[in-house]
Amino acid sequence: MKKLTITGKSVEEVLAIFEEEMKINKNEYEYLVIDKGSSGFFGFLARDAVVEITIKKEFYERKLEEFLKNIVSYFDSDIKVSVFSKNPRLFIARIDGEGIGKIIGKHGKGLGALQHIATIFLNRLSDIKITVIIDAGDYREKRKELIKKIVENAVEKITSGVERVELDPMFSFERRLVHEFLKKFPHVHSYSEGVEPYRYVVIERRRNHDNIQTRKSRTYNNR
Repeated sequence: MKKLTITGKSVEEVLAIFEEEMKINKNEYEYLVIDKGSSGFFGFLARDAVVEITIKKEFYERKLEEFLKNIVSYFDSDIKVSVFSKNPRLFIARIDGEGIGKIIGKHGKGLGALQHIATIFLNRLSDIKITVIIDAGDYREKRKELIKKIVENAVEKITSGVERVELDPMFSFERRLVHEFLKKFPHVHSYSEGVEPYRYVVIERRRNHDNIQTRKSRTYNNR
């Protein structure tokens, strides 16, 4: 995670100032003393202490949880928030409660907006790119099943003769699901067009696949 090199009159002073300024707990960072520093001789040849501090994922988990709790409290004070990280670049937040429908919003737009600002918030605290994924109840799992059906219907249209199908605008994680589901259909290919938040997936018949199938058919018929 994020590393900082800080100097001060002593190691103790460096750590005390760092904890105060960052509002960070002792278990949320590690440090390595590069130079203990020296008061010198009667003030001469004094040398500052140098400490390298690494901020751990626990700090980011807590900050994200506090950030989300503050926002969702405006919708329903009983909504529960839990955060964990799968790796230093991916943080998962889950919100549960009776009022999550207000947060999800129509077609998940509210949830998408919350995820977007949460990602911006956490990236401002880090020096590496972090992705935040927020799930509300079982919304994402239900949405995944719906997207799978949307993909299957689109592929069916193309198989029936339609050359191109444009899906409705989707969030980035939903578009990734579409591309993933389409991998098992070799006769189509997909790509995204448009600008956020109106970016959408285009599914088209794969031309070279038709040519391959034609050549295979001709080869078979000539045998």
